[in-house]
Amino acid sequence: MEPTQGPKPRTNIFGYLDETGLLHTPPTDRFFGMGLLTIKHPRELHRGIIQLKNAHNFHEEFKFQRINHRSLPIYQKLVDLALITNGLRFNCLVVDKKNVAIQKDKHTQIYNSYAGELIASSIDQTNHKDSEYITILADDLSTADSDRFEKIVSDKIKKAHRRNALFGICRLESDAVAEIQLCDVFIGTVVYAYKMEYGLASTKGSKAQFVRHLQKQLNILHLAEAQNRKLRNGVYFVINDKNDK
Repeated sequence: MEPTQGPKPRTNIFGYLDETGLLHTPPTDRFFGMGLLTIKHPRELHRGIIQLKNAHNFHEEFKFQRINHRSLPIYQKLVDLALITNGLRFNCLVVDKKNVAIQKDKHTQIYNSYAGELIASSIDQTNHKDSEYITILADDLSTADSDRFEKIVSDKIKKAHRRNALFGICRLESDAVAEIQLCDVFIGTVVYAYKMEYGLASTKGSKAQFVRHLQKQLNILHLAEAQNRKLRNGVYFVINDKNDK
């Protein structure tokens, strides 16, 4: 009799969640984006970011909205550093509110559902040797006591993977977590590219230059479209867009 096969070994990963824009603002504020940066061993990335900041005497929080002519070079180096970090994966969801119906007074539930879908889709299902379990570190938000964020995210993951692959969720201030700041930069860049595509943001200036720099590093012509880019060292850059039409 062959021995019974036991559960697959467990691999623990960290996920850093952030968003840009708001779901409950009018469709004229057109794009909402949510991003998740995942990595198994964040030490290499974290040390690299700290060394980069020290080398440039940079003491600010990395945020896409703060990119300007003066800070552009260090933001470009931040992206270059991230995209050569072993096993780094960035997944994001872009919502065009002009084409997606956001029910009134339901934006919190919809946000939670999107987060659950994004996190579930970011957990690797192609590795047949290991099972990934994720710990989420998310930028802090002011929510009602009745908010069911953790429960909805957990349920979405269980449904997608048929197991409880969520270790836990911790809300943190982004100024204390460099990896959440990097996620902010990535999702901010993607959403800005969509705004450029639809004539809602300038195609000139430092932010537009940064969009083009990221496109070059990803070896793509357009950032504002759904895509799944695989780079060296197991690096992935994935964009999904939500469109009801």
